[in-house]
Amino acid sequence: MTSDTPPAGSTASGPSLGIWRLNLPAAPRPLMLRRDRPFDAEAPVIDVPDVMRYVASARTSLRGPLVLEIEGPGDPLSSPESVLRILALLREHHPDVLTGLVIDGPLLADYTEELTSFGLGYLVLRFDAATLRTAERLVAAADYRADTLDRPAAARLLLEESKRAFAIAEREGLPLAVRTTLIPTANDREIEAIARLALAGGAERLDLVPHQPVDGAPLSRGGAPTETELEEAREVVERVFAAAPPATEPRVTDWINPRRAKPVDVDRLEAVDVMRTLPAGAEEGETADLLPRRQAQVIAVASRDGTLVDATLAGTPLLHIYAVTGRQIRCLGTRALLENPRRRYDGVGDARTFLRAVVGCRAVVATGFSARAVTLLRAVGIRTVAVGGPVEAVLDRVARGTLRQAT
Repeated sequence: MTSDTPPAGSTASGPSLGIWRLNLPAAPRPLMLRRDRPFDAEAPVIDVPDVMRYVASARTSLRGPLVLEIEGPGDPLSSPESVLRILALLREHHPDVLTGLVIDGPLLADYTEELTSFGLGYLVLRFDAATLRTAERLVAAADYRADTLDRPAAARLLLEESKRAFAIAEREGLPLAVRTTLIPTANDREIEAIARLALAGGAERLDLVPHQPVDGAPLSRGGAPTETELEEAREVVERVFAAAPPATEPRVTDWINPRRAKPVDVDRLEAVDVMRTLPAGAEEGETADLLPRRQAQVIAVASRDGTLVDATLAGTPLLHIYAVTGRQIRCLGTRALLENPRRRYDGVGDARTFLRAVVGCRAVVATGFSARAVTLLRAVGIRTVAVGGPVEAVLDRVARGTLRQAT
């Protein structure tokens, strides 16, 4: 096990039980383009089925509680469809696994309701700058809500939304830890200010980690901090957090203390026989599926090009029809929805014509439905699902019954 010495900002009397942490790179694209570690679009990422398989393997082969901490290489909330699906499936199949996200902050407000509904256990906020000048040295640009922000705008966004993330975590009762990377010549003079902002924002702990230079990165010339510099900075953080009232009982952020947690070796999980991860079946010897099986069905989707669910039912001129089975998702073609001023108003238009387009379908998926469309479709036994995202991922969830965004 690792040392039980608590890091800056934590309580020395916290629990000493070792915790297994599984770090999964789950974001294939960045929100913030950072100057200390350029984003590698070719870096391997782990998809949702792999996550479920690794968690099941860890529960089978490891002793003690399991923490699933999802981070990078970008902000995990840049890939919300994957993160929310992971949380939803874990809540359903492995509710004893503690889940956490390592985030930059700007996207937290967009997904707070879903994260709390799916049982997110804690947040770790990357918080590396206290002033706009320093933030500009750390961030090159940002891709935020379909806009590309230059360095000054990205720096302002990072500072404003990081502070907003503190308020959201406090409002929702989400345990919050802060992770600050000590970068010589960049933010080493702001550590005390960062710690004071973190403490004032309600952070239960601040973990100070050393910068690891990446060849070719703009901040690689700053090098890594020496052991003395790192220790001095941690002493500053400890002095700041010493002013905080002591915790009256163990907190989540004490349990996930990085000096107590023991990282899970993914390669070790790869060697676990997948059959061992399946729950025992009935007396007849049947085995249960790790994920719910797909129910074979025909599903209509409102999509502009057949790759994304990106249109409302009232606004789409046609529906893409898919046959979903346990082994494949196959497009059967398209069915036109007649242009009708009334349909644009109430989403249906002529009811008989409208129903001909969806006959034989088990569900209709679109980004939005009118009240009349929902009533009519339900009356004939067709499920309405209001959601957006990649068609195949959405259809997979609909067929498995794990999608909760149903109107």
